[in-house]
Amino acid sequence: MDEGPQTQVVEPAGSLGWCRLQIIAAVAVVISFLVPMLIELSLEPFLLAMAAPFIIGLLVIRRWTRVGIIWLGVVSLAVLLFSAPFLVDALSHPESLADFVPLCVFTVSSLVGVIAAVPSLRSGPKTPSRSARLTAIAAGAAIVVASLAAVVAFTGIDSAPVQPGDIRVMAEDIQFLPAEIEAAAGSISVHVTNGDSTRHTFTIDELGIDLSVPPNSEQRVTFDGEPGTYVFYCRPHTPGMQGELVVN
Repeated sequence: MDEGPQTQVVEPAGSLGWCRLQIIAAVAVVISFLVPMLIELSLEPFLLAMAAPFIIGLLVIRRWTRVGIIWLGVVSLAVLLFSAPFLVDALSHPESLADFVPLCVFTVSSLVGVIAAVPSLRSGPKTPSRSARLTAIAAGAAIVVASLAAVVAFTGIDSAPVQPGDIRVMAEDIQFLPAEIEAAAGSISVHVTNGDSTRHTFTIDELGIDLSVPPNSEQRVTFDGEPGTYVFYCRPHTPGMQGELVVN
């Protein structure tokens, strides 16, 4: 029996389906990589390389929708897994406002890109979805709440004043100045000033030192050091941002 012509459900203007949500999520991920570069007014090859697969996916999905959906879903999952160790540490420090907010946008948007992939393939690119709208609302609310928490944490940063006998180190332009410091064996105190808008650490694995230095703050640490040469570095910006402590 002829049931008559089938009616295709077309997504009304302004409505939201899973495919459109996946596209919005990919755009948000790209923006989260561009914002830190705009803040620092510099081109970062690593961030550009991270953004490139999402830009490719956004171009592909315009011409080959299903291929683009799969591409963005796989890329979102792969980048999340690759970044997981870094994200766990970075997202535990909301006081680093310039780092925390873009990373929240990246994490939430990448997760949405993964979640949206399967229903996008099942429902098609033109099908509106109440679940997609609810997912978008939840994602937006999570980013807003996290951003407000970061603002509160940022305004509550306390600095530690320099003390007599402290070895002074400046962290600026993603480098330590000076890059080589000396101290006598025994109790050693290091005072670190962070002149950047991003969080740094003063980390010495052999001595169990891992001092977090929020942006535009001053922090100090005291520890015992035996004679020898030790590498200190910044965990969020390694390799590259490091120096040497020579204990006599």
